[in-house]
Amino acid sequence: MKRLLRISISVVTGLVGLAIGLFVFARLLGDQEIRYQGKSFSYWCEELGSAELTSSNRANAILNDVIIPRLTNQVLSDTNDSRLRVALVEALNGLPGLHIDFTCADGRRAGAIDNLAALGPRALAATPTLLAVVKLDDDTLCGPAAAALVKLHADPEVVIPILINSLLDRNGHGRPDLVEALGGFGPKAAVAVPELVKLLQDRSSKEIMLAVPKALKQIDPQAAAKAGIN
Repeated sequence: MKRLLRISISVVTGLVGLAIGLFVFARLLGDQEIRYQGKSFSYWCEELGSAELTSSNRANAILNDVIIPRLTNQVLSDTNDSRLRVALVEALNGLPGLHIDFTCADGRRAGAIDNLAALGPRALAATPTLLAVVKLDDDTLCGPAAAALVKLHADPEVVIPILINSLLDRNGHGRPDLVEALGGFGPKAAVAVPELVKLLQDRSSKEIMLAVPKALKQIDPQAAAKAGIN
């Protein structure tokens, strides 16, 4: 009886240890929140708007010296996932009751772009990085980068020609996100009107069919009316 009890205790202890080990391992494999000087991105965003000059100045310094450089580096360099890590995540997520949140490289890069966009004009220094992403012709990241450039209030004379050159995807269809970005620049994107008028014939997706007329009205209402857009 005592032997059976000892065996039962050993089994339970082993199972508990295994469960704890799996939990810890899962935490290590999953997404980890990036912290800057020990604080989260949202913390520093709140500090930027602080009424206390000391706090806002410190946040601004961290933003320029740490946050923006790390985000831009992630956008350009975080391009690979460990095959072993991905395989382990997939295997463990197949176990009942266990789920590991894992974001792939493109997702992490897109998240970094979104964070730069959230900073608005404060992240203007990231403009060259975002333009480089647009030029890469990557369907996953091109749109978020273009949208971020609008929120950064980047120089239209520099940005708009690059957006126009990347307006079509590899299949020759218009990219709705880039069309929306051009519309976001308003009349400053007037040079894009001829290309947008051509895209009125693009029926490749509902998104492009909605984006082009809207952008034309934002950029040049008269040109839009002339093209038959009410």
